[in-house]
Amino acid sequence: MFDLFSAPGEWLRGNLHLHTTVSDGELSPQQAVDGYSEQGYDFLAITDHNIVVDVDELDPRGMTLLHGLEIAPVGGDLGQTVHTVGVGASGEWERIEDEPSQETWGRLSALTQFRFVAHPSWSSLIYADVMSAPDVHGVEVFNTTCHRGIGRGLSEVQWDDCTARGRSLYGIAVDDAHCHYDDLYGGWIWLRAEDRTPAEIYHALQAGMFYASTGPTIASVEVDGQTVRVECSPCMEALAVCPTAGRGSTSWRAGECREERTSFEFMLKPSSNPIRICVVDAAGRRAWTSYYALPE
Repeated sequence: MFDLFSAPGEWLRGNLHLHTTVSDGELSPQQAVDGYSEQGYDFLAITDHNIVVDVDELDPRGMTLLHGLEIAPVGGDLGQTVHTVGVGASGEWERIEDEPSQETWGRLSALTQFRFVAHPSWSSLIYADVMSAPDVHGVEVFNTTCHRGIGRGLSEVQWDDCTARGRSLYGIAVDDAHCHYDDLYGGWIWLRAEDRTPAEIYHALQAGMFYASTGPTIASVEVDGQTVRVECSPCMEALAVCPTAGRGSTSWRAGECREERTSFEFMLKPSSNPIRICVVDAAGRRAWTSYYALPE
């Protein structure tokens, strides 16, 4: 259920995908930390390609810094790589040439606390490609650098298709910033955690205690039978999306894009399960909950 909105703790804003000069980014790790701190972020993962940056050597500037990395095993239907991010790395990473993809993903699972498939649309992945990655918790629903660079940052379709086929994944918004152009501070998650330690952040991530955003905030989602009520920052519309096929109406839209509102209400059909909520503000920016099963 949507229990993250009533859970104890505080809301923490964080970015889980970022590159620095240690791989192919333009900012040094400390420059990146400085920038996110100035923007009011609470936690940040540095996820350079095939290497774990020792964030303990950096000045955190009041944030919680997380060890991470990005790998790219081959596994796509078109022969492309399936970029996968791991956060909470407990040691160093070794890239092994010609290693079978499933073994590479297995080593990532053993090394990290939380994993997700990166930028499916940028990589031209279909749902089967995403589902080929084992032991991942989520998938990027929005990627800033892919959106601002080539207009392929939104991956709702792949996320929905995986859900419709029984693979439950959390939706994540990230920057994936490299800073070759302006790709900073465009996508993040709001995480509900009882404290700011890395261990608590990893626990909250694994439990799905977060929602993704490119701007709007979601204050609450309440379910009363088949009625769903949403409270949020001023938005033009809200969507309740169910990916299940063949049952008539599976998605609902509230708001007519004529004026901003801070509350929306949906009357769902009993067969519509699971659902996710998406709100859209006047600038077209979105926030997404992950999928949740409604009570029978």
